[in-house]
Order: sequence, then C-alpha cells, then structure tokens
Amino acid sequence: SFKNEIELIALIYKSVDYLKMIVEQLTSGNSEVEGWSVTYRIIANDANQEVLDYLKEHDVNYTIYNDPVPNDFYLNRVYRCWNYGAETSKSSNICFVNSDMVFSKDWLTNLIKHHDGTNIPCSRLVESGKMRSGMHGVSKYFGNHPKNIDYTAWEAWVSENSNDHTSLSGLYMPCIFETERFVKSGGYPEGNIFYENGKLVAGYPNDRPVLLSGDAFYFVNLEKKYGMKHITVFDSLVYHIQEGEKDE
Repeated sequence: SFKNEIELIALIYKSVDYLKMIVEQLTSGNSEVEGWSVTYRIIANDANQEVLDYLKEHDVNYTIYNDPVPNDFYLNRVYRCWNYGAETSKSSNICFVNSDMVFSKDWLTNLIKHHDGTNIPCSRLVESGKMRSGMHGVSKYFGNHPKNIDYTAWEAWVSENSNDHTSLSGLYMPCIFETERFVKSGGYPEGNIFYENGKLVAGYPNDRPVLLSGDAFYFVNLEKKYGMKHITVFDSLVYHIQEGEKDE
C-alpha cells in the first residue's frame, strides 16, 4: 500500500522561461489530486548562474545537483540527476516530468489511479511535431516555447480527446514510481545502452547504434525483476514541446 503522497520532480539547467513555466504547471490546480499530498521540486542540474539566481530570489522549492563528471555526455548526466532526485526524495512516491511540459486537468489524478505496484503508468504525450512522436504519442502543435503556448486550444483538444483507457508500452515520462522500489532497483542506467565486446553497456555513443534508451532499458529491468508492465494512460494528457531547454 502506498502512502498518499507524491513528489513531482523536474530538472532545469539554463532557461528561466522554462523554469517559470514548469513551476506554474506543477503548482496549478491541474496537478492537484484529491486525498493526496502533492509536492514538487525543481533540481538545478549543473545549472547556469541565471537559473540559480532566479531560484534563490523566488519562492521555488529546489535542490542543487552538481554532477561528479561535469564533462560527461549530457544524457548520462541527466540520468544521474534523475537518480539523485529519487534518492533524495522524502516522499513515498515520485513522478518525473520534463521542464518543457504542459499538463491537462486531472493528468496526475488519472496517472495515480493506475499506480498499483504492478504497472508503470506513463502519461500520453502530445508533442509539438519537432521530432516524430513515439508509441501512443500524438503530433499536434500548441506552441514551441513557454511564451507562445496556446493554452485555450490545448484545453479544448484535451476535452475532445481524453479517454479513460490504457495501452501497453508507450513513452517514458511523466511516469510514477514508488520511491523505495525505484532506488532499490538501481534506478536508470547512466546513459543510453550500447553493445561493447558482446556486453550491454551504458554510456557515450562513440558512433555506436543505440540499442535502447536508458529509460526503455530500466522499464525492461522493472518488468524482469518485479513483473511490472509499462502502460500509457490515455486520460493523462501532457503536451511536450520537445527538447525545449536545449533549443534556448
């Protein structure tokens, strides 16, 4: 049984615009869940001075993470930072989100109703179309920067397309875990997965083909260890700008 508490965790490194947007999203009524204590935390992941100054000067709940290998490939550092987020969470459940996401009404309520220890519930993403969307994802444009999101059109689309239904597999974030299970299972591998000398390794591309993303590999691991099934929740709709902060 889970305690009815969850921490929403997002990473930020260089954009104050994205920082403001994600804090607004995480503290809005859309992210409230009846009967649950919902908290949020921004992790400044090797963040620039502008972001650090903003965090200090505004009422934002944050922690600062400095990677032990600051010159490492950015993706490896991102996965380590997610793991740090889980290891330092004081909540019995965690939900990882990206800083370039916009939420819909009840997105979290509807994810939580499938969080039962046998599923890994993930939201259904609606993506800007910058890159091809993955499984169960939808490509539809509602803006490509915090300053031009069309919230009215987004909310209208959600009310037409929200669907109380789940499908196997899908995309990987937002996702909910029991914190203790995430930490005990070893968390994300530190990077994407490649073959090296007949072994699976996580790390730097070196022009090798990616076999699996780090999160895909982790979800496979959870299925092997605990029989957990990765599912997409079709009434937990989340808009994803795609590579938001990288483009800033």
